[in-house]
Amino acid sequence: MPESPNIEELNLRSEEVQEILSTPPAWIVRWGITLIFMFTIIILTLSFIIKYPDFVTAKIIVTTEKPTERVVTRFSGALNNIYIQNGDTVGVGQRLAIIRNTANTEDVYFLKAILDTLPLRSEGFIFPTDLTSNLVLGDIETAYINFEKSFVDYILLKELDPYTNQLSGNRQSLVEIKLRLKDQIRQKKVLEQEYKLEKRDFERHERLYGKGVISEQEYEAKKLEFLQMEKNISTMAISISQMREAISSAGQNLKTTQINQQEDDTRFLTNLSQSYNVLKKAIRDWEYTYVLSSSIEGVVSFQEFWGVNQYINSGEVVFSILPTDRSTLVGKLTIPSQNAGKVTLGQKTLVKLDNFPYQQHGMLSGKVKNISISPDKEGNYFVYISLPNGTMTSYNRRLPFDQELIGNAEIITEDLSVAERIFYKFKDIFKY
Repeated sequence: MPESPNIEELNLRSEEVQEILSTPPAWIVRWGITLIFMFTIIILTLSFIIKYPDFVTAKIIVTTEKPTERVVTRFSGALNNIYIQNGDTVGVGQRLAIIRNTANTEDVYFLKAILDTLPLRSEGFIFPTDLTSNLVLGDIETAYINFEKSFVDYILLKELDPYTNQLSGNRQSLVEIKLRLKDQIRQKKVLEQEYKLEKRDFERHERLYGKGVISEQEYEAKKLEFLQMEKNISTMAISISQMREAISSAGQNLKTTQINQQEDDTRFLTNLSQSYNVLKKAIRDWEYTYVLSSSIEGVVSFQEFWGVNQYINSGEVVFSILPTDRSTLVGKLTIPSQNAGKVTLGQKTLVKLDNFPYQQHGMLSGKVKNISISPDKEGNYFVYISLPNGTMTSYNRRLPFDQELIGNAEIITEDLSVAERIFYKFKDIFKY
């Protein structure tokens, strides 16, 4: 066994160790407090310098400024025709698909083309009924029949023109009556002159009779002639009055015929115009119900693998159309009301996309462009983010934009330092 150490050596070593421990080096005493103070000052300074921003986080959809169009069915039925393929570029108003219905699609668009090239005018409107009478129009059939009837009635009125002969006869009758009236007036003037002469002659006979020159029979004969002349003038006056009454009646008949003609022209034209507009509306309603079309220019994408005769329910999204103009991108997000007060216009926003992990591709940078002034029914606010750099990330990489991008947005509401956050915590503790 090894020998045990000497107890005195242990005691001696213990005194030396004790002396070292009880008497620290002079440089520690001289610089220790200074170093601790400086270290504390450095920590406090860094706490004021180092910024730790406050975020409001929400899900975001990155899309074009003109939103992506989602083509939704408005009628349940089977697909009758599909005119495009997935990924095709379509224009405004282009037909994408037709839902099966009782009308023949080509017949409907043939009728629509005729109506579009023949605007309704008050004069010279000709519609080719011989080309459209056998079209299969389905739901539009009733509106077309009413239009065709109104058009035929209007054309018959214009071609037969029943009021022209009647107006011509009324005018001719009025002219002849006026001519007869002038003759009657001239005859009356002649009779009046004869009456004056006859009156003077009667007065002479009356004086002669008073002197006994002529007999009573001769006097009475002359008086009878004079009375007959008065009767003729009275009859002529009555005839002139009747002529004037006939002129007034003929003028009234002429005016009535003109009014009837105007009323019929207006009524038939109004009926034609109304049936014309009803027919065009029926075609628009048919398109709205059965035709799936694009309202923007863009690239079409199938939501599922669609085929002819495949049944689609009403309200189902069939196609999505991404606008061709992708130069301006925006972000749409929804934030709860408890954080809405922190968000203001112009705040910087960082977007981390699910499609492209930000650790590998970087983040998009944007700014708050618009905030809804009132919440929705769930108490959330809509926020729109502008992306001035598009899909250029923080790693200077341009991401492809072929579809809407989904991710998380972090809106930097306040750029607080560590010290400010600590003070906020203390204020929160002592607020009561």
